[in-house]
Parts: sequence; structure tokens; C-alpha cells
Amino acid sequence: MIKREVFKAFAFLAVVVIAVGSLAACGTSGSADTAANGPANGDKKPNMTWPEGAKSEYPMLDSALAKAPMEADGGSTFTVEDRKGKVLLLNLWAIWCVPCKVEMPELVKLQDQYRDKGFQVIGLNVGNDDMAPEDFGRMKEFAGTMNLNYELVRINNQTTDDYARVAKFAGVPLSVVVDREGRMRGVFKGASPSEIQKMKETVATLVNE
Repeated sequence: MIKREVFKAFAFLAVVVIAVGSLAACGTSGSADTAANGPANGDKKPNMTWPEGAKSEYPMLDSALAKAPMEADGGSTFTVEDRKGKVLLLNLWAIWCVPCKVEMPELVKLQDQYRDKGFQVIGLNVGNDDMAPEDFGRMKEFAGTMNLNYELVRINNQTTDDYARVAKFAGVPLSVVVDREGRMRGVFKGASPSEIQKMKETVATLVNE
């Protein structure tokens, strides 16, 4: 299981990047964005391609994630497969994550803008300070404070680990955009302005396909 300290370390790093605009650090590409957020969306990654050709060439969302249960308030569950036909923005977040709060107003805007085009933001809570399931009452209170207009669910530690494995990023916020056919069209790591902008551009393209 990915430890809370790892997530919080990435969260802190993302705050630094947002605050100062850039950060020199070691990474696979040597860029500041890579140091905070992993390889930039669009970069070639092992076992994952981002082709410029037909959308059918994009990889399907990992089977474990497509079938992973997401728990809604009240105890009902659903999966990504159940929402096939919609453009989904799957956003991993936590109440204790400061960069998550920075990013959330942009997710609210996207939900408002594209709600009628079959687009849905789903907030996947990774757990509380101890990486135990977050209380739904606390999540509702948080959603009210942040004026969130999208669905919040809980995922288990295994699903959190599976997202980290697929994205090659053990931190939050982490967003994965899936098209109407269940293909993974973008992975966005952290809450830097550049990642948020790329995420918005990807969603704008997909809702009009």
C-alpha cells in the first residue's frame, strides 16, 4: 500500500511548484514540471502510448481500474465500466491535500461547462490522514465548503495503488481522463497551472468528438 507520507510529500511539492512557478529537480526529463508532476501528459511512457493518430490507438483504461468498485454515499457501488458512453474525469483527491483544493474550482467549472455533453467529474477520495476510508459526512461538509458540483466517492487502497501504478505517480491530485469508449486519453499529475490547462484542453476536445 502506498503510504500517506508519500502522498503528502508529493502534495507538498506541488504546493511549492504552484507558489514559485518553477522548481529545479532531478527527473527523467530534467524539467521542473516532471519533478513535481511526473512526465508531462503527451510524453511517451513505458507500456503507455499517446498516439497522434486515430483515437482507437489509445490504450483502454487498465482492466483493474475499469472494474474497480467506487463507493457512493449510502453504500452503493459502481464502476467506470458502468459509465461507458460518458467522458469521465477521474480525480484522486484527499481532504488533507492542499493542491487538491487549488485544483477543485477548475473541476467545478469543467462540470458546469460540459454537463450537458455527457461529461462527468468523479472525485475519488483516497482516504483520511491515516489512509483509512474517509467519512462521508466529512466529505459532504467539505464539498459544501468548496462548492463542489460533482460526485464524490471512496476507493480502497488497492485501487489507489493501481492508479499510482498506471500513472507512475504516487501522489494527489491525480486525474485520469477516459473517453466514451473507455480509452485513457490523458493523465494529469499534480495541480500546476500547466497540468490544469492541458487537462482542460483534453476535456474540451473529447466532449466534442
